[in-house]
Amino acid sequence: MNKKMVMILVFITAVISSSFGSAYAAVNLEPINAFFNRGVSFVLKGDLWQPKDESGNPLTAIHYEGSNYLPVRALAEALKIQIDYDAASQKIYIGGKPGEKTPIFAMPMEIDNIYAILSKDPKETLVKNKKFQEVLKIDQYGDVIFTIDRKYKRLVLDAAVISPGEHEVDFALYNASDSAGNAALTVLDKQTVSPEDNVKRLIYNVEGLEKVKIHVQSPNLNPYIYARLLDTSFFDNGDPTAKDSLNETKTK
Repeated sequence: MNKKMVMILVFITAVISSSFGSAYAAVNLEPINAFFNRGVSFVLKGDLWQPKDESGNPLTAIHYEGSNYLPVRALAEALKIQIDYDAASQKIYIGGKPGEKTPIFAMPMEIDNIYAILSKDPKETLVKNKKFQEVLKIDQYGDVIFTIDRKYKRLVLDAAVISPGEHEVDFALYNASDSAGNAALTVLDKQTVSPEDNVKRLIYNVEGLEKVKIHVQSPNLNPYIYARLLDTSFFDNGDPTAKDSLNETKTK
């Protein structure tokens, strides 16, 4: 391809891009009279806060018709709220995209007990006659802590008690945030799985939490519980169009 042809293609591309940008602006953008308000400052949870853009540069509030405005991303990240932008649909999602799931074993996690072990052993990932890729096996009792940074509304936990377990097992949710104080000792939600259950789906509300802990133990403190957390478990922001079912794996 000669230089002249390259220049023609570059010119055509520039014209198309410019036309598209102009068409978009004509339909969706409207000019306003606004001012940078350099006199306003921000206090976030008791501390002076300087909003910044994605490159770390300080942002100044924009004053328009009696109100001060900041980019939504700066506020969402300061408040530890997940934010996503879909350029194709021109949608800004605050609090995460509905229906989007993050598997629990893909999350930052801490396992707080020698009896709780992640395993991909084929002998241990066969649970209730169904094959899984990975499980967290808890053979006496244990804690698992997830760092979620207020990005999710739900923890959808798939759990089972396998043979030779003979006792019901409690799966209790706690607030494990460093700032939780005495509240960290309070059970937020507790659900139970019995050996007679198939794989059981447990749904917890984790909205607004930075860290959560799942404590797994038999209510009668029996040391041999043989519990499993499965890799089909996930965090999400809810999906109003979906049914919370495990199909063939859910307890009938």
